[in-house]
Amino acid sequence: MVYQSYAPYLYAIVKNYFKGQEERKDVLQEIFAQIFTSIHRFDATKGAFKSWISKIAVNQCAYHLRKRSKLHIVFSIDEVNEQAEVVLPHLEGLDKHTLEQLLHQMPEGYRTVFLLHVVDGYKHKEISERLGIKEQSSRSQLARAIKWIRQNTQVQQQLLSLISLS
Repeated sequence: MVYQSYAPYLYAIVKNYFKGQEERKDVLQEIFAQIFTSIHRFDATKGAFKSWISKIAVNQCAYHLRKRSKLHIVFSIDEVNEQAEVVLPHLEGLDKHTLEQLLHQMPEGYRTVFLLHVVDGYKHKEISERLGIKEQSSRSQLARAIKWIRQNTQVQQQLLSLISLS
């Protein structure tokens, strides 16, 4: 029942981080294994079950990313939190498909921090702990990601205007 109720929600989280269908399924399986083996630690007085499993999902994604050498992350604009205020003005006018393409092309380090901070709402201290990097590195990666988005958004818009003139 837990799996049927929450698998689609958790899969949406996993989809933000991983490109391949098989890898997504593997990570989702790891998430549920973690949930079922630690369900005795869930404390309803500390928060909702959905919040608890979300945290497990993001932690498992970060753990899985640390385990492997190459990162393949796919961004989904469906879940952007309030921390995106700095980034969103640079994304106006871009459709979801274009944005996903841009973020898929983004350098991996930028993309990882961008997802954890803007999409999942983690603070730089938490990102540094999860990824095993310095807090300042997390901040600079986010700043570079925003700069990268600005530059590439301008290029995209120039290309779109050239196409529309044709």
